[in-house]
Amino acid sequence: MSLITLSIPLFFLLMGVEWLCGRLQGRRVFRGPDVFANLALGAAQTVFGTVAVGLLAGAYVTLYQYRLLDISTSSALAWVVLMLGVDFCYYWFHRASHRMNLTWAAHAPHHQSEDYNLAVALRQGPVQPLFSRVFYLPLAFLGFPPAMFATAAALNTLYQFWVHTELIGRLGPLEWVLVTPSHHRVHHACNGRYLDKNHGGILIIWDRLFGTFEPEAERVTYGTVKPVRTFNPLSAALAPFRELAALSWKTPRLWNKLELWFRPPEWYPPGVDAPTAEVAPERPRFDVRTSRRVALYVGTVGVLTLLVTVLFLVRSSSLSQPVRLAFGGWFILSMGGLGGVLEGKRWAPLVEAVRLAAAPLVIVAL
Repeated sequence: MSLITLSIPLFFLLMGVEWLCGRLQGRRVFRGPDVFANLALGAAQTVFGTVAVGLLAGAYVTLYQYRLLDISTSSALAWVVLMLGVDFCYYWFHRASHRMNLTWAAHAPHHQSEDYNLAVALRQGPVQPLFSRVFYLPLAFLGFPPAMFATAAALNTLYQFWVHTELIGRLGPLEWVLVTPSHHRVHHACNGRYLDKNHGGILIIWDRLFGTFEPEAERVTYGTVKPVRTFNPLSAALAPFRELAALSWKTPRLWNKLELWFRPPEWYPPGVDAPTAEVAPERPRFDVRTSRRVALYVGTVGVLTLLVTVLFLVRSSSLSQPVRLAFGGWFILSMGGLGGVLEGKRWAPLVEAVRLAAAPLVIVAL
């Protein structure tokens, strides 16, 4: 079982602490629909990683066979070097994911929330690992064993959880070395001066060295420059790719259609009008009004769905690939169905009926 899966209870405990601290300060930290979307997208990436485990781990394991060094997992120095190496590779993956349309489409779901809290830390682009893992391959070639790398990468990810909060201010001298909540609030902003800044995972020194550091100064507006305007996790995950495909379709020249996918997000092809990219400091947040009955259904059934997903993650190593794929399909239906119910879509009850009917078969298969 992975460190991330083992840490799930801690994530919810800390979210509870954040909620309580917010209440004591008279602040509303969480909004139910946004939390639902965040948790569903986080679960989606974990499910995708489990279903595609062979594809994601295969390249690292293959390259490790041609390693330069035999590095011992018992060496303290090796662990220090590996943690630095993972953070360095993460910085360049994270920076690249903001500077190319294809990788940004995979990463954008993490930035779509217009709130900023610990639940946002769990919100991830489901297919992002397909791109991020490429940046870590040099560590395999150097000779860091796959299990050792997996542990270091998980520790890097776990560190990043706590920096997703508005309730912690600046942290004095630590601001010079470590990524802090103040630094990461800047990263999640869509204000012009804050765009594509502070990409570090654990250490902020990479941003200071490579010119992408920006301190927190003006009020932060969270979300993407173009708001996604949905709490349906499936729609949110697909929206960046759908928008890119639509823009590619409108682009007149064939070369520009292909070029678009590898250009920065602010680039627009010749012959296509670029929209205004100004973000208002007090941009209204997207919201939906739901009845108490709908909120109770989505909350209760959503929690049960997440519990089944945790069971899948715990049992995944003993499951066959067809069962993993079948669960992945059921989980996609769950995201779309619950999101549709939340937003009052007419087709949602039918999707929910189908996937709830299939739920006993899924549980038995696990």
